[in-house]
Parts: sequence; C-alpha cells; structure tokens
Amino acid sequence: MAGFDEGKGRTVSTSVNTSALAIQRDVGAELRRLRLEAGFATQTAAAKQLKCSQNKISYVESGKRWPDDALLKRMLKVYGVEEPKRTEILTTIRTGKSIDRSWWQEPKYRSLITGRFGRIFPLEDAAETMWVHSGTYVPGLLQTRDYIEALAAFGQKDESALHRELFVETRLRRQQILTRSQPVTMHALFLESALWPRVGGPEVMKGQLRHLRDMAARENITLRTVPFSASAAATLGAPFNVFEFSGAHNKTIVMHELSRGDDEMDDPADVRRMRRRFNDLAEAALSTAETVDLIEEIEKML
Repeated sequence: MAGFDEGKGRTVSTSVNTSALAIQRDVGAELRRLRLEAGFATQTAAAKQLKCSQNKISYVESGKRWPDDALLKRMLKVYGVEEPKRTEILTTIRTGKSIDRSWWQEPKYRSLITGRFGRIFPLEDAAETMWVHSGTYVPGLLQTRDYIEALAAFGQKDESALHRELFVETRLRRQQILTRSQPVTMHALFLESALWPRVGGPEVMKGQLRHLRDMAARENITLRTVPFSASAAATLGAPFNVFEFSGAHNKTIVMHELSRGDDEMDDPADVRRMRRRFNDLAEAALSTAETVDLIEEIEKML
C-alpha cells in the first residue's frame, strides 16, 4: 500500500529554485527563533512592537516570502540581534535573492499566477515526496496536452486564447519534476470517476489513459484508483496534496485546491488529519497493477 509508511526510493531535488525555497524557509525559521528568544511568545505581541500586521510576520516566519528591508531592520533591532548574527542573516537573504528566477516567475506567467494560485509551483519543485489526491480529475501532473486543452476549452472559455495557451504550457512545465534527473516521488490517488468521462473525445481520452499506464511504470510514481465499489471513499472528490521536504527545511505542508486559490496549511494537527485521510483512501484503493488493468479495460471500451 502506498500510504505514508511506504515509498519508492526517495530522491532529493537539487534544482536551483529548490535551493531558493530552502533558504527562504531557513531564514523564516531563524527569525522565529530570534523572536522567541527575545521574549515575544506570539507573533501578535511582536507585531505591536514592529508596527506591522501579524500576517506579515506569519508569512515571513513560514518561509512564504522574504522580509522587506524596513521590516527586517525593525526585527533585528526589536529582537536585539547583534553582530555577527545580523551580517549572517543579511548575507543569507542576499544569497537567496540572487538565485536565478524560476520559470514560473517569468513575466508572461504573472497573469495566471495571482494570489495563492502560484504557491504550488515552488512546493512541487522542492518536495522530496508528494501524496496527491486529485478526486474526479486525472492528476494534473499526469495529464496530456490534449486533455489539458480540453479542460481549458470548457472551463476557461471566457478567457482569451493566450490565457488558455499559457495555462496549458504552465501545467506541462510543472510535470517536468517527475521526469528530471532527480525526480520527485509521487504517490497519486484519484477516483474511478476520473477515468470515465471522454474529456476531449474518445481519441483524446485513449491517449490520456495510455499516458497514465506509461507513467505508472516509472519507479518514482505510484498510481492508484479508488473504485466505485469502495462505497463512501469513492465520493471523496476534494483534491489535496501533501508535500514533504528534505533537509533542515523539512516541515510538511498540506495544500487544498480551491476555486479561489490554493489553501496551504502546515499546522501539525492539519497535517496529521490529511495524512489519515490519504491513508484511509489508500486502504480503499486498488493496487497499482489493478489500476492499470482497469485503465486498460476502459481504454478498450472507447
């Protein structure tokens, strides 16, 4: 069973943007340590002295953004940080910011990646292992170009052709984490209902099903279906991802895919709850071999 107690030979991502995310998280963790050491037990208490919002401190300490220069200056002063620690932190931030931009930070993608929608990209790239439940859709990282184009043609028909093209390109570029020299390990679950709709027509869906079978053969991918016969488990379609990372920045993160953007959580209680949810679904799922057999049966019917 591919639950949280099983993996297929973990690998470590070494791409440039992974290093940037790691540094950002390490800086956040260090600023949190310094806050606590200075006697500010809560972010709210520190925010009053720093004259900023608690949310701003939260984003920095969780490694979701760099502190701006003014905030960092106030933090170092209010927290009583002295040399050489000040220089160490400033040097670390400069190093992180000097790393080349990742592909999703290119200007042409900014119209797509707004608010919380873009947060999943660095998480996918930096993850060592991912647990993905895609619900009633084929997992996004395993979708073919034709399948993605069909989804965009229906779900984004009010958007411009350029917007739809960028959406397709973005999803395809995200998939590179599975096939690069040191790929992410992914355990994927989805409902049987994801396999039956003829998205894009019979030929497009045949191509999608063949692609799933090919990807299921990769060492870094576990692919399993929750069948209709799984009773209540077969109705749990809300997608979510769990990301685990290597090294000092190894806080596990859960992300729910919502219509208004991705909802990210790292609270240990939330992580434990979603780990249990994935394991419960995995208990009800077919094995990888059984999943491939089912895919072949459906493909023959098209």
